[in-house]
Amino acid sequence: VLITDGHYLDTYEIPLQAGSFFSNNSSDSGKVILNAKAAAALGWKPGEEAVGQQVRVPGDPTIFTVKGITADFHFGSMQQEIAPIIFMNVGFVPTYRYLSFKLKPGNVSTAIAAIEKKWAAVLPGSAFEYKFMDDTLRNLYKTEIQLKQAAKTATVLSLIIVLLGIIGMVSLSVQKRTKEIGIRKVLGSSVGGIITLFVKEFLVIIFIGALIACPVAWFIMRGWLNDYAYRIAITAQPFLISISGLTLITTLLIIIQTIKSALTNPVKSLRTE
Repeated sequence: VLITDGHYLDTYEIPLQAGSFFSNNSSDSGKVILNAKAAAALGWKPGEEAVGQQVRVPGDPTIFTVKGITADFHFGSMQQEIAPIIFMNVGFVPTYRYLSFKLKPGNVSTAIAAIEKKWAAVLPGSAFEYKFMDDTLRNLYKTEIQLKQAAKTATVLSLIIVLLGIIGMVSLSVQKRTKEIGIRKVLGSSVGGIITLFVKEFLVIIFIGALIACPVAWFIMRGWLNDYAYRIAITAQPFLISISGLTLITTLLIIIQTIKSALTNPVKSLRTE
């Protein structure tokens, strides 16, 4: 149950699907607004069919008339499904916990000071406490924000470790195969051919790694997303981008590491102990 005045939908920019919202006069005291989920739960199509229907609230003998239907909107975490909502007019039920204000961008502190002054005049001696909606949302998704930051840090560290490993492996492979590079050049192999030889070997390793990593990552992500009632579908796009990016970086590192040996005079390569 939400107890609101007639400005609620405008303040929170919630679409109205059918009918009309409260008009802040006494004629709305026996009217209620439903969200689409509530209308569907009561067996009505969330449109004009629900407008004008009569409902009762448990514990209240009043017979209310449905005045309008709003679109469904999230008022909790994405982990829970949107629940049915009934809006009641604050003129009929003068009980509420919060006042919501939409401030114009700019001098927010001046606006808050003006609200606090009015608050002190209307409710002298009552504490003035406030919080911003973006802070509330940030706190609601605190765990997800922390996980996002941790994932970014882990990704950067993992990438650094992987690239250092690639550099080490390529350097060791080039060093061990210096004579082979010299022989290949003597037999007519080009610089591009030698670089391609090393790239192909490491691309096989990347392909094997992708075959192992992608199903594991998909399984873990699917398990995490299943905790949310509203979630995205996992597509192949992030996996393709990750593999392509790693392949490109690895190829560049291999080219940088091998081009020096490939350009070296084959006589020097063959003399290498």
